[in-house]
Amino acid sequence: MARPTKNNAEYFSHDADMRNDVKVKALRRNFSHKGYAVWCFILETLTDTDFFELDFDEVNKELLAADFDITVDELDEIVNYCLKINLLQMTDENRLFSAAHQRRFSGLITKRERDRERLSRLMAKKNGSEKDVITAENGKSGGYRCDNTDSKVKESKIEESKEKESKGKKNRIYPYQGIADLWNEVCVSLPRLKTLSDNRRKKIRCRLDEFKVETEEQMLEATRSLFERVQASDFLTGRQPNKTGWTATFDWLFDNGSNWVKVQEGNYDNDRGARGHQSGSQAAGVQLGVGEYYDGAGRRTYGTGKATIPPTAPPRPSERHAWDSQTKSWVLL
Repeated sequence: MARPTKNNAEYFSHDADMRNDVKVKALRRNFSHKGYAVWCFILETLTDTDFFELDFDEVNKELLAADFDITVDELDEIVNYCLKINLLQMTDENRLFSAAHQRRFSGLITKRERDRERLSRLMAKKNGSEKDVITAENGKSGGYRCDNTDSKVKESKIEESKEKESKGKKNRIYPYQGIADLWNEVCVSLPRLKTLSDNRRKKIRCRLDEFKVETEEQMLEATRSLFERVQASDFLTGRQPNKTGWTATFDWLFDNGSNWVKVQEGNYDNDRGARGHQSGSQAAGVQLGVGEYYDGAGRRTYGTGKATIPPTAPPRPSERHAWDSQTKSWVLL
């Protein structure tokens, strides 16, 4: 199967004097450090998004605001000001982008297109179309020619490496049903998963490959840890109200390579400053541990919310610890 076309980037050049740009100065003057931080967050998000544009609809506003640790109103105010002074632009389809930011990547996109064309010629040569390829290349001045020994050896090693990696993935067993069952067991505050479509299986397979785990046991362990973090988040489960009534779903979590990373990195944890009601890392004078939270009834709990943790209990040490009501202590699973 062909490698998917990459239309984003892994990093961008942050100029040392960006803060002194006249428009950025205006942004800083109006919104102080928060405005500058949000501007940088937006650039990072755009860099990681296809074609360096992002949908700026109500749901994405909620998600971005949670990620940036600000309110939706603050995000709207800052973005509207950036649009006003032309730091950012908006398409007719309500897609946010920065024209200056996109120009920085024009060379990268052009290079990728050239590389794809070159790879296409090499693959045609490998598949027995060498004569046609050479004829076509001879008709172009300065056309790419891969006819030296070093290049052929390099190509051979690359193909061998890809073949080994492909074989390894083909032999890997993915616990699709086990992961669906885990979601229903752990994420009790969110919609249950009723069917495993081919598309969902494909998304699960992609995400598990990104987890960098090999065995079924490791896959299930990593997924359980992720689901417990989702269930513990007041924002993702809707225990913290938002304007649209949005909550996370199984499909949202597995949809792309960034949503699960944000969950894993704690972007939606209850101890993020801007969300602050009494379910933070320290509420009512009680220090909470990993994955702990206060539910709607004010109970201290963790994970699926089945266990009730007394206020006097020490913080939960890690995701691998469970509360033992008999010994009144955390035990390592």
